Amino acid sequence: MKQVSFDCVVNWWKGLTDPQKSAFAADPAQVSAFLDARGKEIAESTFVICLSDPEAIKLLVKQKKCTLEQAEAMVKPWRKYASDRGYNGPVAWKIRQGFTLKTNAPLVGPCYDDLNYLQSWNFPDVPTEDVLVFWVPRLAEQSTGKTAEQMQVHRASERQAHNLPANHCDRFGSIGLLFALILAHFKRTGERVPLNYFYAASDTLHAVGDRLLAGDFRGSGLYCRWWDGSVGSGFFGFFLRGVEKLG
Repeated sequence: MKQVSFDCVVNWWKGLTDPQKSAFAADPAQVSAFLDARGKEIAESTFVICLSDPEAIKLLVKQKKCTLEQAEAMVKPWRKYASDRGYNGPVAWKIRQGFTLKTNAPLVGPCYDDLNYLQSWNFPDVPTEDVLVFWVPRLAEQSTGKTAEQMQVHRASERQAHNLPANHCDRFGSIGLLFALILAHFKRTGERVPLNYFYAASDTLHAVGDRLLAGDFRGSGLYCRWWDGSVGSGFFGFFLRGVEKLG
């Protein structure tokens, strides 16, 4: 949970009108009840929390029972990878279980047509699990223009090239997880990724066998489409991603 500074509270109080301050003083219990309800509402709708590197290390030690050295060895390569890509934001994202594309994505961020167009699509909309995801919001280098099979080969070579943990980068991630991460990054920064309206591949397959993609994130919202994977596109790539299940 994000900590609120005393200065933030003071500035909020200064921004209130005199009638608002009087209403607070007249019935602080009612205001507290409202804030409690609002806090619960926010918590229930928050599925992704970005962590600092020290917070990620602490979480790995506490919930994965890693040693401090093991946790640091997991986080540091991702930080270096982020730096190599010119990105200095969070690389660790704590995911809460229960997020699905069709139900939750339109509620947490801008999605094209509130995803009404895909409600009838037949694909496994698997809920997220309680995991720690390592993710940099930049498509992997030279990941576009490839078939789905070539992407998978390139993904493995990129993991090795950047010395990322051996158990990471083994998947693209479900379409629900991709939407959750992309929308969380947008909420934090206002940046729409993949950049330049590109798409990122997921592991989720439509019933007809085509792979679902997330992207073309314009003012109308994040879009989902499918692709058969047999022919590469200069607009389709993938994110590197590592997952650690939390106890």
